[in-house]
Amino acid sequence: MTLAAWERFLDDQDSWPAASRATEQTTARDTTSATTFVKRKRMSPEERHLQIMQAAVKVLAVKGFWGMSLQDIADEIGITEAALYHYINSKNDLLYAVLSEGYDTPDADEYNASTALVTDTDGHRVYYFPRYCLNIVLYNLQRPEMVQLFSMLNGEALNPEHPAHDFFIGRHLRNWEQVGSMDWVLPEGYDEERFYHLYTLAMSAMDGLQYRWLADHSVNLLEEWLAFCDEMFPEAQWAGFRDPSEYDPSAVPCLRPLTLQARESA
Repeated sequence: MTLAAWERFLDDQDSWPAASRATEQTTARDTTSATTFVKRKRMSPEERHLQIMQAAVKVLAVKGFWGMSLQDIADEIGITEAALYHYINSKNDLLYAVLSEGYDTPDADEYNASTALVTDTDGHRVYYFPRYCLNIVLYNLQRPEMVQLFSMLNGEALNPEHPAHDFFIGRHLRNWEQVGSMDWVLPEGYDEERFYHLYTLAMSAMDGLQYRWLADHSVNLLEEWLAFCDEMFPEAQWAGFRDPSEYDPSAVPCLRPLTLQARESA
């Protein structure tokens, strides 16, 4: 059963926490519109870098790395390919920059963790994993082009010759290192190994659902994810452990004993 605190997200997108970088509008030129490029004022290096990154996301999301050329990027922003080399060294370097700056960013990490956190009456800062997962979905709903880019590159990078192969092969464990370091409040019966399996299940389910969402516009990503949550985090086991709104300081002032870190250190 969907939490009341989550139902509002279905009815009102204004209730979603605002994504920082995801709300920035792309300034790259639409080369499919047959309009003539109008020269703009000289950009600062930072502005040009951002414009190149946004154009690269747009092209990579559609063509992938193998199909993209640097001429495509130059055409998107209205400069020559030679001028583009003033800002990047190679096609590979551009790909690495897009991956490091555009997807798994500190902004995304902060967004996903911020409203999954509660501070109990003893000052312990603990996190709720089901809400953390929901935040990833809410964040990605605000950046569909970036999700499409990730999905495109993830598929391409199955090829060991792909320059992002190592990035994607190691990504799950890199992210787990961060997740595993956070102080999660969890139901009884969860040790580190079982929580890792739950984390892997949740991220795999999310990736698969996002593929469906990108391919079929009739799929409501948020509704489907909330239905998944009913299966992965059933109320009978997870009530009180799903969202910070469930925390009742008068009933349980200190949440520390309910955390995975406390169990592992006992």
